[in-house]
Amino acid sequence: MPGQPAKTNVVTAGMFAFVLCLGILPVKATAAVTEDKFLVQTTGDLVDLCKVTSADPYYTAAINFCHGFSVGVFRVLQEENRAKSQHLFCFPDPTPRRADAIAGFVQWVDTNPEQKKQAPADGIAAYLLQKFPCGRGK
Repeated sequence: MPGQPAKTNVVTAGMFAFVLCLGILPVKATAAVTEDKFLVQTTGDLVDLCKVTSADPYYTAAINFCHGFSVGVFRVLQEENRAKSQHLFCFPDPTPRRADAIAGFVQWVDTNPEQKKQAPADGIAAYLLQKFPCGRGK
């Protein structure tokens, strides 16, 4: 109504202040994920984000980052794969669900620790090449 202050502005300002205060609070030293992991310099960093537990203060951000980053890299690799006359990787029918594919990637890296040091996109590519090889001419 005209002439009355909007209550949503007060609520929005209060929520903003609350969120801002949360950012100032110290994070427990026992957190499995640190802000540096979000730089994703290695496949190991990506796997750490994907393996985060719900008790970790960065859980939501880490899981969302894991899925978003992994899907983004996969889409680029998928387009490169389509452009090749001989595909590098081929998915079975039905295609694995995203969560299952990421869980498989994490498990694969854990059983192949030498993969943890390489660039994350290279780690995803190596997983796809090994897990989903194509026969000639596919």
